[in-house]
Amino acid sequence: MTTDRDAVFLRALGKRIRIARLTRELTQAELADASGISRNFISLMEHGSHGVDVVRLLRIASAFGHAAVRAREDRRRPAVTGADLAAPERRTHPPAAGAT
Repeated sequence: MTTDRDAVFLRALGKRIRIARLTRELTQAELADASGISRNFISLMEHGSHGVDVVRLLRIASAFGHAAVRAREDRRRPAVTGADLAAPERRTHPPAAGAT
């Protein structure tokens, strides 16, 4: 079930994907070929009418030459990159007492 909040998020995400695609002068078919996602699904995402999983977001980001796509701008937090997802942060200090 999609809530109003989910719908707003999906529309914002779709708009950012569409703007990024048009800025790069790509058709939906070209983005589909570059990302391995069907043109129909690209269209559904751009219209905010279908949820999208992280794997597809990463494929689209890669097709755009980026490590991540943001649904909204938030300059206070750094973007999560593919490298961040690939390897957990290594601890530089011992775990807190009682932590496993």
